[in-house]
Amino acid sequence: MKSDLPMREHQFPELKVSFLGCTKDPVAVTYSAFRICYSKDDAAETWRKINEGEITRESMEKFVNEKLGTGHTSPLRQIHFIFVIDNVSRALTAQFNRHHIGIEREEMSQRYVNFNKGIKVFVTPPSIQENETVLPRWLSLQKEILDFYNLCLDNNIKQEDARFALPMGTVSREQFAMGFQAMQQFLDVRMCERAQWEIRDLSWKIYKIMKKEFPTLASKLGIKCWENRNLYCDEEHSAYKNCMWSRSRPHKNDLNDLWKKNKKSKPVPTDD
Repeated sequence: MKSDLPMREHQFPELKVSFLGCTKDPVAVTYSAFRICYSKDDAAETWRKINEGEITRESMEKFVNEKLGTGHTSPLRQIHFIFVIDNVSRALTAQFNRHHIGIEREEMSQRYVNFNKGIKVFVTPPSIQENETVLPRWLSLQKEILDFYNLCLDNNIKQEDARFALPMGTVSREQFAMGFQAMQQFLDVRMCERAQWEIRDLSWKIYKIMKKEFPTLASKLGIKCWENRNLYCDEEHSAYKNCMWSRSRPHKNDLNDLWKKNKKSKPVPTDD
């Protein structure tokens, strides 16, 4: 079955990520949150020094960068970043639902899907776009779904019932606020090569925005196996061996085996 247009002429929805804003001066807020714990100054005095320039931006960034690498993470929950995303699938938003601690989200109702956009109503995986055998059937299937949806409405089927025919690839959009610690945990797993392609694409776009807007904070963001995160992979070993990062990152099991080996080779202390 062939589509009406050559495959190269079809336009597919592209995932878009926009940065809306954040906690006012997140570096300063993070600095003051840590300083509450590690300074004899009153909180008001710390902020006076920040506002009057006695505490320089350079010194704040240096201090924050040092503290970001420690296990003291509660101050990281005091800063939030707001994003909007367009042209994501319901498959992605279903995965996003698993990340609920430290993240507030609002998603478009399916009743507002613009079916006049035709094929753009549905997110098409790259593997399907690139397959000349599968793509025509996919396009035909999406057209059939749209025709069926409109048929339901023309025959007085309630819109909320007609939506049951819509697939997981139906486009959606979201606005979400994400605390920095939640962002770390989200990017840890979703930037990984094992993550599903769409949510991995979203994660990398968020990371690139953070790297541009807040390089000090972004220095502690990335895939969980990176040097600035956990430094090792804890996915299945078979997946690790096939990953591009395995050439420069150890696996958790290998570290455990190395630790056990070194432990056995060391002499046992005696009372002498």
